[in-house]
Amino acid sequence: MASGDLTSGTSKGPRWDLLEAEPPTKERLEVRTALSGRHPDVLIGIDAALRRHALVRIPAGEEDALTERISRGIGVQTVKMVPQDTGIEESFIEIACLDPQGHGAFDIVIGELVDAVERSGGLTRVKLVQGVLAKWRRFWSGVPTNALGVEQQIGLFGELYFLSRWMCAALGPSKAVSTWRGPAGARNDFELQGLGIEAKTTKRVDAAHVIHGLDQLLEPDGGVLLLFGLCVRDEASATESLPRLVAELRAKLSNDADVLSAFETLLYSAGYYDRLEVEYSKLMLRVRSEALYRVYDGFPRLVPTSIAGGLPPGVDAVTYELRLDAAAGWMVASSPGAAVKLLQDFSAP
Repeated sequence: MASGDLTSGTSKGPRWDLLEAEPPTKERLEVRTALSGRHPDVLIGIDAALRRHALVRIPAGEEDALTERISRGIGVQTVKMVPQDTGIEESFIEIACLDPQGHGAFDIVIGELVDAVERSGGLTRVKLVQGVLAKWRRFWSGVPTNALGVEQQIGLFGELYFLSRWMCAALGPSKAVSTWRGPAGARNDFELQGLGIEAKTTKRVDAAHVIHGLDQLLEPDGGVLLLFGLCVRDEASATESLPRLVAELRAKLSNDADVLSAFETLLYSAGYYDRLEVEYSKLMLRVRSEALYRVYDGFPRLVPTSIAGGLPPGVDAVTYELRLDAAAGWMVASSPGAAVKLLQDFSAP
């Protein structure tokens, strides 16, 4: 496979029109720099069937083994090519867009690839590409992308707020992400050995949290349960938002491609989709209060033993409201700094 002209584009987006005006023949790729004035190691190309490709040059000496078929819509592999400007065989990561319906998203992916290469932070090109593609796995795998409702946005905001502001402060970003287990279907939102943490967020004026079931505030077997309670207010002049927290965490993880990839997988498992960022940015939140509680005997809650004989026939579930002002005696921290030692002690081997 050979490459064609590497002339830079002349607009902010990929200039597919210039490539399609003179398509290649047979197995050639007609290529050019992806974005005008940006990093020359990210290219775009088309083949004889007018399929679109992104190409990321792999510097000599770096690992170049990567083959991945994310879905029927996109394929990733490493290839050897001979650019016309150098005449020397080089290695590239080739990302092929196999479904024309994904062209719009593919252009965004290319922009993110350029950004990632320009701020590499010492990561290899393979790791950089894997990190970017992890964000888009949900799109390419064809998972439905319905917008999160307001309550869902607020719930996810609370989990990410606790992850970024509390857990990262105590454990460091990489280890903190490994404790976020809610999107993976775990019993608790955050889990360490011997510890479960539930994160509850509300924007109700009375600061009441909705508890689902008799098991949600039940300690793990032989372990400890903490409850993080966050109260927020929907306010146009506020500065907090779900997309801001997502960007904040991505920045904290930018130098660890493997953990960033794990975070992206969890984020999309939680239903967050970047294409709806503008919509999610409309919900601006102000934090009214935040605190961490130790849940144990006497804490205001319902558990299976609270109902003698269990639930009556025909009753499948119990949902109740919890006011944490009644749980002041169980509060263990009212700020991230006050919880650092507690969370570190629980995370120690």
